[in-house]
Amino acid sequence: MIFLARAANHLARLFPRPEENEVIPIQFIDMQEKLAGWSPQLKRSVYVDDFKDTEELKRVREVTLLKVYNWILDGESLIELSDMEKIQFEGIMDTFIKHGGEILFTRKRIGGRFVNYFILDNSPISRTNITRKSLAEILEH
Repeated sequence: MIFLARAANHLARLFPRPEENEVIPIQFIDMQEKLAGWSPQLKRSVYVDDFKDTEELKRVREVTLLKVYNWILDGESLIELSDMEKIQFEGIMDTFIKHGGEILFTRKRIGGRFVNYFILDNSPISRTNITRKSLAEILEH
């Protein structure tokens, strides 16, 4: 695995997209069920709560939107999860709650497609150069 001391541009974004074997240390904030669709006007995906708000959108689907603290960005990021990715994340989160550690976000190539993948790192020494402060302190700013 490649652990980055300095952020590559594609990792320090609202929607990070790590390459295979790149990891982003994250902290869970929230998970919500949303409707997602492509907005031709905005030329990007849009997330809404109500089906009536999807009239102008194409390829509307139900997704799970994971809000995390991205330590490389030093801010919040969003990760869209499929049902399989959500199950895998929940398993990692359960283990994290019981045993601690550091949650790492990466993507794996499976069958020619990239899928989101989460790893629980239990090493005693953090592999990232992060200033020590609580998540609550960071989110206040």
